[in-house]
Amino acid sequence: MNYQEMKREQEKELSDFEGIFYAFSDKQFNEGMVEVGLVASDTDKIYSLGAGGYILKEKSEAFHTMFKKFSDRMEIALKDKDFLLDALTYELCNHEYFITCGVDKALNALGLTLEGIKSLSFGADVLKKSCTEAMRSC
Repeated sequence: MNYQEMKREQEKELSDFEGIFYAFSDKQFNEGMVEVGLVASDTDKIYSLGAGGYILKEKSEAFHTMFKKFSDRMEIALKDKDFLLDALTYELCNHEYFITCGVDKALNALGLTLEGIKSLSFGADVLKKSCTEAMRSC
């Protein structure tokens, strides 16, 4: 599995997760509450996720468990040379490396640091190769 496949898989799992809704108006909030089986006054049964997101309190633990699983899988995958190359190249392109020539935002998106990359036996080589690839293909 490559980086983009993992991201799509995680996005699908998040999209399929029941008990979450997003609202940016009172109307959307009321509709979202109905969608998760509540009425607008049942605000004691939800948590705000921020950025317009809401989740049923009863689904909160499962939601956090899902994100922990995502994080653990990504941490393991990023220790694979080919996966790391794919992930870095993708994020460098996504963060306009070809304009900024900066790697920090791409590394941050992956939960990595420059020191962490360099601590891997293949890290410096992968970083250099991904920068070259991002300049060429983005």
